[in-house]
Amino acid sequence: MSAIKQEATKKYYSPQEYLAILEASETKVEYLNGEIRFMAGGTPRHSLLCSRMNVALAVGLGKKSCDVYNSDLKVWIDKKNSYVLPDVSVICNNLEYAEKDKNAITNPTIVVEVASESSFDYDYGTKLKLYRHIQSLRDHIIVNQDEAKIDIFSRKENVDIWLLQSFEDLEAEIYLESLDISIPLAEIYEGVNFDS
Repeated sequence: MSAIKQEATKKYYSPQEYLAILEASETKVEYLNGEIRFMAGGTPRHSLLCSRMNVALAVGLGKKSCDVYNSDLKVWIDKKNSYVLPDVSVICNNLEYAEKDKNAITNPTIVVEVASESSFDYDYGTKLKLYRHIQSLRDHIIVNQDEAKIDIFSRKENVDIWLLQSFEDLEAEIYLESLDISIPLAEIYEGVNFDS
């Protein structure tokens, strides 16, 4: 077992200890209120779907004052003392940095997770709950990598009510009111082989 994984058997970590582990780790690591969670290695399908969402969002945004980021961008959720690494993030206007970590932001408008069978409970459970504590967040998108399905959890403006929309028809377009853009499902899933 590597020294990093042995170190990760501790029961509680400070955010500073997490950042040191993340720096030394070859895999992605998230921090959940003192606990370390090593992320599973990505599959080719996971990587492809992340890239497709990244490109579709960037193209849809055009010249709007928003930018799209990959999974290297840490998001600090202060209310939950947690760092997460969304597969894709969209931040509009200026980046707002975590007070104690200038490499982490606190204000995503949209986060995207590409979920597999092995990450399903985490993406639809723990992370779904964590993301609801980000005041700036308007949409939390979960792209399924085992079938053509995208779920969008959207916060109603000025209230803390979240609505779920599910899309499974390849003819459908998902509409993101927060960005005023549409993305065809077929554009995300074109050529994806679910049997491999």
